Amino acid sequence: MSLQPALIEALRTWASGYCADQAAVDLLITHEAWLHRADFHRLMEPTFNVNGTPITIIDWGRVSTAVNAGDLPASSSALSVLRIALSLAVGEPVDLGDALTGLDATNTAAVATAVVTAAQADRVTVTLAARQLPSWLREG
Repeated sequence: MSLQPALIEALRTWASGYCADQAAVDLLITHEAWLHRADFHRLMEPTFNVNGTPITIIDWGRVSTAVNAGDLPASSSALSVLRIALSLAVGEPVDLGDALTGLDATNTAAVATAVVTAAQADRVTVTLAARQLPSWLREG
């Protein structure tokens, strides 16, 4: 099931102009799982900006409270992605060693992209190369 384009646009419009929120929002959009959940939707608020454009605000404070209280049960990788998004958006500390363990290649790439976006993506480009074993591990 794909995400509703209107929700994606409203989230991106809200986060536009602030690299940290853009990074966190795009990470959640790429991950998809959280934006499909009704319990997560209760932590977002659809509204309008000053120009009358629809936006959807993520209440990061309520997200943090819910995660830390265990009110958003999920797989360890989904929780890691959400904790990283929280760290990017509001500076909530996250142990990257723990958070990155167990992420698949797609989520790891999404996190790498989010970190670059938070650091102002126009200055940095990430290119992920195919994984290769060190020469000493290759069959000879």
